[in-house]
Amino acid sequence: MRWSASLLGFGLILGILSNAVAEAPAPSVAGVASTEFFEARVRPLLVDSCIRCHGAKKQSSGLRLDSREAMLEGGESGAAIVPGSPDTSLLVQVVRHSHEEIKMPPKGKLPAPAIEALAEWVTQGAPWPNGTVLTAAEKEEATEKHWAFQPVLQVKSYPVTSQSWGTSTIDAFILAKLEGAGMTPSGQADKRTLIRRASFDLTGLPPTAAEIDAFEADQAPDAFAKVVERLLASPHYGERWGRHWLDVARYADTKGYVFNEERRYPYSYTYRDYVIRSFNEDRPYDQFLLQQIAADRLPQDGNTQPLAALGFLTVGRRFLNNQQDIIDDRIDVVTRGLLGLTVSCARCHDHKFDPIPTADYYSLYGVFASSNEPADPPLITPATTTSDSIAFAQEHGNRQAQVDSYLASKREEIQKDLGSRVEPYFLAAFDLEFNPKHPKLDDRARSASLPPSRLRLAISHWKSRLDAARNGKDPLFGPWHAFAAIPEADFARRAGDVAKALAPSKPSESNPVVVALFSAQPPTGMKDVATRYAALLAKAESKPAARDDAKTAAEDADWYAIRRVLHQDGGPLGVASDEVARTLDREERNHLKQLQNKVAELSATHPGAPPHAMVLNDAAQPVNPHIFVRGNPGRPGKPVPRQFLEVLSGANRTPFTNGSGRLDLAKAIIDPSNPLTARVLVNRVWMLHFGTGLVATASDFGLRSDPPSHPELLDDLATEFVRSGWSIKSLHRRMMLSSVYQQKSENKPDYLVKDPANRLLWRFPRRRLEFEPMRDALLAVSGRLDDTFGGRSVDLTASPFTTRRTVYGYIDRQNLDGVYRTFDFASPDATSPRRYVTTVPQQALFLMNSPFVIEQARQLATTTAGAADPEARTRALYRQIFGRSPELAELSRGVRFVEQRANDQSPTTTEIWQAGFGGVDESTQRVHAFAPFPHWTGTTWQFGPKIPDPENSYLHLNASGGHVGNDSQHAAIRRWTAPQDATITIDGALAHPAKEGDGVRGRIVASCSGILGDWVAQHGTVSTRVERYEVKAGETIDFVVDGRSNPSFDSFSWSPIVRKLAPAPVEWKATAGFQGPATPPLTPWEEYAQVLLLTNEFMFVD
Repeated sequence: MRWSASLLGFGLILGILSNAVAEAPAPSVAGVASTEFFEARVRPLLVDSCIRCHGAKKQSSGLRLDSREAMLEGGESGAAIVPGSPDTSLLVQVVRHSHEEIKMPPKGKLPAPAIEALAEWVTQGAPWPNGTVLTAAEKEEATEKHWAFQPVLQVKSYPVTSQSWGTSTIDAFILAKLEGAGMTPSGQADKRTLIRRASFDLTGLPPTAAEIDAFEADQAPDAFAKVVERLLASPHYGERWGRHWLDVARYADTKGYVFNEERRYPYSYTYRDYVIRSFNEDRPYDQFLLQQIAADRLPQDGNTQPLAALGFLTVGRRFLNNQQDIIDDRIDVVTRGLLGLTVSCARCHDHKFDPIPTADYYSLYGVFASSNEPADPPLITPATTTSDSIAFAQEHGNRQAQVDSYLASKREEIQKDLGSRVEPYFLAAFDLEFNPKHPKLDDRARSASLPPSRLRLAISHWKSRLDAARNGKDPLFGPWHAFAAIPEADFARRAGDVAKALAPSKPSESNPVVVALFSAQPPTGMKDVATRYAALLAKAESKPAARDDAKTAAEDADWYAIRRVLHQDGGPLGVASDEVARTLDREERNHLKQLQNKVAELSATHPGAPPHAMVLNDAAQPVNPHIFVRGNPGRPGKPVPRQFLEVLSGANRTPFTNGSGRLDLAKAIIDPSNPLTARVLVNRVWMLHFGTGLVATASDFGLRSDPPSHPELLDDLATEFVRSGWSIKSLHRRMMLSSVYQQKSENKPDYLVKDPANRLLWRFPRRRLEFEPMRDALLAVSGRLDDTFGGRSVDLTASPFTTRRTVYGYIDRQNLDGVYRTFDFASPDATSPRRYVTTVPQQALFLMNSPFVIEQARQLATTTAGAADPEARTRALYRQIFGRSPELAELSRGVRFVEQRANDQSPTTTEIWQAGFGGVDESTQRVHAFAPFPHWTGTTWQFGPKIPDPENSYLHLNASGGHVGNDSQHAAIRRWTAPQDATITIDGALAHPAKEGDGVRGRIVASCSGILGDWVAQHGTVSTRVERYEVKAGETIDFVVDGRSNPSFDSFSWSPIVRKLAPAPVEWKATAGFQGPATPPLTPWEEYAQVLLLTNEFMFVD
């Protein structure tokens, strides 16, 4: 079916709001995703933080929070939630602490991620799953029968009646189901539809007119097969299918909210480029997964590029660096993304629906807890020397030197403090039982005026030294342990005997200074022992670091022996480099973080920064995990081994023994006997070709999932996929060369009644372009697409607009640009099974008003401007945009539209507010020589790209103020032009915030009446009100600011407001009216090009 291109400017609006059919996912898909979110993020939060006071047994303030109905009913303060509106929901307000009176929970504010989860749940409509929780026996029985856990079997295709349709086993499976329902497949689509469908499916780009012509002219039986091969060989294939995988991998270029550390991932792009390259190379899927989970454990043979694959694990959210949440996210992306199992739902309790016990969750938790991210990630390409790399190395060295210098100075400071106050530190450590986690540590530190972080470090060091001296004869702390061994009740009676026995027969086993400490008077208790030791250690530390006098040095040898123990590597007064940061106070940590962020920022933005891989490495000592009771790491339960899921490997599985277990885990996932991995992948590829998977829930193959629409076909695809060497390109060929893929997309009213969701595939689904192919297609048809491969991500929304492919766009996880969300971009917060298609007016409004779309329309008009006449130009536009010639009616309407618009062009209007410079003619009292600023930075009008400007110094204007020029003829001027006759009043405040300088002068000058007001602001603010003025349409009111005798320190703020008085008040704010260069109106041909870009024919694929 050909979409009419004559819908003009309202084509897309009509398409998306009325009869343009875009296939929706099966109804259960979104519900399952919401259930997963609720079970993983919301229910545990309610149980841990709310139900104790608002549950079945107790209802504080009459409120229950243990069901959706109870929340809607609410308590004394009204309903707790307003589904879909978190900002007006009382529950969200009180946990955000934005409610004026109520703050919850009583013990303190919830962590930011928990509040975000609750708000997101309310935004989703507050879904509360009512599924029946299976007993263990019921779950076991269901598991034994569940289709997804059965071995993958190759099934012979069903016998079918029709022999005239179908060319493959895929078609036989589809046709059998259709015939069983009394239905027949649709006919074959025309060639133009087929090549457009295949081009967008495989490359995300439209076919050119020449490619369409060549395909239509090729009458060979394998003509379409040749098209498919050409598209699979295109480098754009990897960009298209790599983006699909990045949805699964929850790819983003930032960490999410991380408080005060650098938000950007410097090397996230290396993972994205690895994925794109892997698809282009048709890397076997089993190898693809193996590298993404355990590339660091595989032989490298000098090639470090596969290490970038580990970004699959490390490019997720950072959850304020909460390790439990980071590991949960990694478990989720591996199990839901690769296996179609929602294992993360077993974090706090056994999975309510699937055969995933909490023990299995923590078995996998131990795998990822045994893996660390190195401080210095490895290079993945050989270092090259360029001017950019040299500049980067120099600047990186400078910034890193500042970090190192600060840490070195703090290390010296901490060591000096520990030494100069060794006595109070040691006594405080004794009082706290040498326990660095003692609950009263902060109180003890305050009482002794010691920094808590330094006391904690000192305690750790003293504990280590005392533990090391526990076994064996230690000259310094042997006496300590001798006294510590005396029971408290016997101390007074036995201390004297212990003191007498301190001098051993071997001098090397004792220190006379320490022995003398107790020989004259036995201690009265361990507190007395600690006090004497503290004084002894302080005296030893007071000795100079070295003595030149040999005699004195000999006399002090015993003291220096103690001093050496204190300062040796790992000694009580030593501070290792990696301990410094943990010992800083908040202000010091913030300063260090600022220095470190500058280093990270350089790595993230400098063009000379070499690419590194975001790897994981196995920890030197693997973690032996414990179950966290109710998901609380502070309540460890029984230990569990690191091992694979029981439902997939059996009760007698072998625990992982290879390092962390990541390599073992990867091998278990790609084992051909695993019934899920191949099924999940082929189902996902099917979904991306046909709109809906054979299993509707692409990332949930558990007990709640609906069975496949064509189970035998699913297994046939999975079997052949593994047999083909896990080749995804071979999978494309099988699907796309089938007759079912090549069907028309026309509706049949009676079939819509029988099978409204098209689950039997009686036609090909019509789909709207996703965000990436939509944007890329706009660039492609305008001839502006930049096909440069890879590299750092670019900002798609900043002007001037980049022409790179959308897959290379910068994805800010926390502040995702609105255009992404408007067009259903996959959330990078978690692995995404599919794009959930929405239809909202904002999509059409964006495309109609977007400067980016307008820019492409202008380019199209420019490239076709050389046509001989309007009809030829119309044909050229159709060929370039649609790849076809217009029909006669379309041609006629197009020419008529352009002619009518040429006659309707309105004269250019003057902007209400303008920014410029000039001076005031003192004789006429009028502004003269007003001129607009020549350069716009995006926020400021000025003379050139840099301030100060060589000729005009600091003169500039922004939305709220600016800076004056060097003389009165270079004053900063904000001009308002009256749009109508009116009586106005003017309000504002001229401010000179600097403490230096002689201030600024501000004047309001009317073009008809002269100076209306004159003020001076110096180190403060002055009101600039004009009570009443009669203005004529077209008259200008200038707000002029110049310096006095000295232009230095003459920054100012002045953003006046002009108000029209009754009977119809209007307000013109300078701040709101401040803007960049006015966009020239579209010419008739530019308007026509934009109209064609907004049609359904361009925005939809049949």
